Amino acid sequence: MQEQIDGPAGLATLEAAEPLSWQAAAVADYGRSWPIRNADLHMDLSARVLALTGRRISPQEFYTDGHLAVVGVDGATFRLYHGGDLVLVRTCTYCSTGHFESPQIATLPDLGYALSAWRPLH
Repeated sequence: MQEQIDGPAGLATLEAAEPLSWQAAAVADYGRSWPIRNADLHMDLSARVLALTGRRISPQEFYTDGHLAVVGVDGATFRLYHGGDLVLVRTCTYCSTGHFESPQIATLPDLGYALSAWRPLH
């Protein structure tokens, strides 16, 4: 049930205090899927890093939050997003601040470009 009131900023809508069933279902599904998403991201990033660098990465070296996974390999930071985009993260070439993402990396030549020719700038 909704109530409408006139406030100082104009017409506002107040929602019921209890969460709607679709919201509760979405939050519950997220909670159930979180461990699976983390495991999938970890496994996918591990396989891609191994294929691109030949390096096996221990599980303790990864950070995952269900939406992305991050790992550092010999000074290079790889970030994999849920959905498949793998990128290299670097600071600005000029001032060494900020975090910039390379174009998507799918092949060894893509990684070579990100490591050599790609120069992120503010």
